[in-house]
Amino acid sequence: MASPTAPLTTRLSEVADTVRWAPTPRWGSSAAEHGKYVGYLGGSMLAWTLIGVLSAAAFGWVLSL
Repeated sequence: MASPTAPLTTRLSEVADTVRWAPTPRWGSSAAEHGKYVGYLGGSMLAWTLIGVLSAAAFGWVLSL
């Protein structure tokens, strides 16, 4: 684990590895499992939407130069 003074690229790399290798929640039989699944799905949708909007904004900015 990186120290608090580690470079930003090292910290981002560790976050990416954590997200990449974390197990995906599944729709289970309890309310807690359902909550984890819904949270994962909602967070994933929000993250991909944000990535798409930021990518479109960056592309538009590059084209306007």
